Amino acid sequence: RSRAEDEARAEKKAMMQAKEVNRLQEVVDRFGAKASKATMAPSIEKRIARIESEGSGVRKKDRVLHVKFPEPPQSGITVVTTKGLSKGYGGPPVFEDVSFDLGRGERLLVLGLNGAGKTSLLRILAGATQANIGDIEWGYNVAVGYFAQEHDTLDPQQSLMWHMRRELPNGSGLTETQLRALLGMFGLQGSKVFQESGSLSGGEKTKLTLAMLMVGRNNVLLLDEPTNNLDPSSREAVAEALENWPGAIIMVSHDEDFVKRVVPTKVLLMPDGQVDYYSKEWLDLVSLS
Repeated sequence: RSRAEDEARAEKKAMMQAKEVNRLQEVVDRFGAKASKATMAPSIEKRIARIESEGSGVRKKDRVLHVKFPEPPQSGITVVTTKGLSKGYGGPPVFEDVSFDLGRGERLLVLGLNGAGKTSLLRILAGATQANIGDIEWGYNVAVGYFAQEHDTLDPQQSLMWHMRRELPNGSGLTETQLRALLGMFGLQGSKVFQESGSLSGGEKTKLTLAMLMVGRNNVLLLDEPTNNLDPSSREAVAEALENWPGAIIMVSHDEDFVKRVVPTKVLLMPDGQVDYYSKEWLDLVSLS
């Protein structure tokens, strides 16, 4: 048999598998809502995982991620304003008197050497810790998504699907099928979606956290080294997805290629709190951050 015939056969098998997975997942979604039939759902999910884990004959190295962040809901003109933020941990302050504002759709690149307080600033904005001094005012209808560099938002004892369900906003119509599709977008599929997140590799944890950002209707993303541990094709896919995303972004990154693609509008230099418009000259500092 020719290679073309093998690939055509593999593609046909993949289509049949995807169709069967969708059919079974619709059953799970339907039964899971009915107490009398809910006990059947786990066994069907195991069958779905078995089908997905069999694969389609497509070689792993040939898989290309296709990532798309959902359209953000409309926010006010100004999404965030900070005034006089300072943070210390018992000794001299890591940074002090940091003030800036960000408009709808703008991108702020936070730069600085190690220890300058970049991660601390994003944790403060995310509500994971408090500033010692200063104020933060979020704009109208702002919904914030946070990517933590150390994957602090993951519970190591909970499954990937549990994390996806946790991120569902009230009134969301996303089904189990759609949540699995979001994970599959990052190559997380089959029985892996039922694994504990603590069993994942660094790159897989990054992919799970990015997938979680896609569940909520966010219009501001706080990204702390979002391409860490990703392979080149995955980094490219994430950069491409964010390149034309119309929401606002506050990011920390030492990945020059990622920063070039996402194109910041402003730069915040830590720990001084200096704000400037972005230009290519700032790229020299990106790899040092």
